[in-house]
Amino acid sequence: MKVRVHATIANFGPGFDVFGVGIGEPYDELSFRESDEWSIRVEGFPVPADETNVAVVAARALARLVGEDVPLELKLRKGIRPGSGLGSSGASSLAGALAMARVLGVEDEGLILRAAMEGERAASGSAHPDNVVPAYYGDFTIISTPLHVDRIPVDFRVAVVLPEVEVPTREARRALPGKVPIGDAVSNVALAASLVKALIEGDMERAGMFLDDRIALPYRLKLMPWYGTVRRAAMEAGAWGFSVSGSGPAVFALGEDVVQIGKAIVEAFEGLGISAKAYVARAGVGVVP
Repeated sequence: MKVRVHATIANFGPGFDVFGVGIGEPYDELSFRESDEWSIRVEGFPVPADETNVAVVAARALARLVGEDVPLELKLRKGIRPGSGLGSSGASSLAGALAMARVLGVEDEGLILRAAMEGERAASGSAHPDNVVPAYYGDFTIISTPLHVDRIPVDFRVAVVLPEVEVPTREARRALPGKVPIGDAVSNVALAASLVKALIEGDMERAGMFLDDRIALPYRLKLMPWYGTVRRAAMEAGAWGFSVSGSGPAVFALGEDVVQIGKAIVEAFEGLGISAKAYVARAGVGVVP
C-alpha cells in the first residue's frame, strides 16, 4: 500500500502556530506492508533510515495508542527537503501514522493526528500540530487546540520558493522571545481576523494584504538576512502579499501571476548568490476529502 502526504505552509502570515494550509507540491510518498520486523528505506532527500525516522516513530505511536504491535516494512520517497519550512517532518510523520492506521483499520482522526504529532515531537522537541493538521485536511486550518480544528475550504495558486539555505526549526524557535509587546499582539489579532474574513470571502488579493507578522518574524529575521531583498522583488513583480512558510527558509507569495512572481523571487535569491527552486502550488490539497 502507499500514501502520499503533501507539503504545508504553516503560520500563513500572522497565524503563528495556529494557521496552516496544505499545498500540492512538494510531497512525501510512503509505501508500506506488514512484516516480521521494523525496517525503512529512504530515497530522495537524506533522512535517517532507522527507528529514529519520524515515519517509524509516528507509526509505532499509533500502534501503542490502540494497544497493537505490528511491525512494518517502509519505503519513503522523501520529496520535501528537511529544514525547508514546508512541513517536511510533519509530512513524514503523518505518512507513518496513516500507514499504521490503514494496516490496523484505524479511522479515528484524533488518534491518527496524535500519533503524527509524536513524530513531530521527535523531530523538533515539540508535538506541534500546525503542519500535520493542514497536511491531513488540506484546507486552510485554524487550530485552537491540537485536536480542535476549524477549516476553510480553499483553492488558489501560490508561489512557493525554497532557497538552498537552512533555518533549523529548533534554532528558529529559540529565537523567539518569551513575551511580545502588547501592540504587536494586538496587530497580529487584527491581521489574523482580517485574513480569515478575506479567505472566507475568497478575496485573495485582500488576503495578501494581511500576511504580515509581528510575533515571530521580526525575531527570526536575523536567521534570514536575505528576507527584505526577496520580499521587495516579489512585491515589485506584482505580489499581493509575501511571507515565510513556517520557520523558513521557504517563502510564499499570493498574486495574479504566481509564475512570474516565483521567477522574480528566484532571481532575487540568485542575485545574492543563493540557489532557489520555485513551485507553483495549489493550496487546498490534503490526504482526506
